[in-house]
Amino acid sequence: MGKNLQFLLLVAGVFLLVGSVMAGIGAYEYEVKKVDTVEGQAPMLEEFVTYEDLVGRQKEIVDRAIAGEAVAVRRADELPGKREKMGKLGVDKDGTYYVLTRRMFFNWRTKFGMASLAMGFTGVAAISEAIRRRQFPHRPVYWIRR
Repeated sequence: MGKNLQFLLLVAGVFLLVGSVMAGIGAYEYEVKKVDTVEGQAPMLEEFVTYEDLVGRQKEIVDRAIAGEAVAVRRADELPGKREKMGKLGVDKDGTYYVLTRRMFFNWRTKFGMASLAMGFTGVAAISEAIRRRQFPHRPVYWIRR
């Protein structure tokens, strides 16, 4: 019975780690925030757009970023600019040039992020307990006094 339990703990730990990776994919979001403001000459950037070329939600995101807020966006097609690409973006609004940065990040505060972290920690604990029971049965679990 002992070896079966060890094997089941190991398999459950591996499944939890795989599930953690899968849930973690859903926790990735995009962030847009202002890096710099330039007056006069336009900065040299890969991508540059005028504020008028942006559509509805993109204008709202740019306005919030210009105001100093770091805006989190779930979908890449909501990112301002012509391409759904990470990196710097220049926006010309009323003769002032704003440099925005777009990046992808792991948002652990979402349901997917919390689930991913919990599953990952539980998976590591299950695997380590299976290894402890198999290789070091004479040692107690370090967080429980026997």
